[in-house]
Formats: sequence, structure tokens, C-alpha cells
Amino acid sequence: MTAILVMLNNFFHDLTSALWFVSVMVIWYLDRAARTAGGQPDALYMKVFPVLVKTSLLSLGLNLVFGVIRAWAYRDFEYLPAAGKGQITALYIKHFILFSIVLVGITMLVGLYRKYRNFVGR
Repeated sequence: MTAILVMLNNFFHDLTSALWFVSVMVIWYLDRAARTAGGQPDALYMKVFPVLVKTSLLSLGLNLVFGVIRAWAYRDFEYLPAAGKGQITALYIKHFILFSIVLVGITMLVGLYRKYRNFVGR
């Protein structure tokens, strides 16, 4: 039963990663489309933006929770002795790259959120 729960946790970890990434990319695309259409976001953008920001933050938070559980269970359920310690190094490199992507995404979201607040405040 524990193995099934770990497998489900891993699925949700991957799902929340994808949900965060897609949320950020849709926000970026909507902002870009608004800029090319004269700089003023339309009503759809103004309604969708806060929902996407909440979705991205929730998915990122859940991703961290599921990631901690995944890391805790790694040795017992995912470690491949045949791959040796090289898999740990590969995981560190992968997560360094992914954390860098997340930091860029968070920076982008903060900037877009400030711009959104300026439009709402008008």
C-alpha cells in the first residue's frame, strides 16, 4: 500500500510541476498578447490573470510538499542500485536547473503581478 501512495505522490508532484509551468506560460502569453494589442489588457485577461496566479502559487506550494515526500521516499522506492551514486548527482543537477527555471518564473510573475495591480488601480 505504501508503494502505491508513493507512486500517487510522484504523479501529483509531476502534475503540479506541469500545472505551474503551464500557468506561468499562459500568463506570459496573455501579457505578451496584451502588449502587442496596444498595451491595454482586455477584460478576459483581467479576469483570468488572478485565477492563473493563484493556480500557479497553489501548484508550486503543493509541488514543494509532494517533492519533500518524494525525496523522503526516494531511497526505499526509487533508488536504482545499478545506477549507483551517479543518479544522486543527476538529481542534484536536474533540480538545480529546475529551481533556476522556477526562480525565473517567479520573477516574471512578480513583475506581471505588479503591472496587473497598476491596471486594476486605475
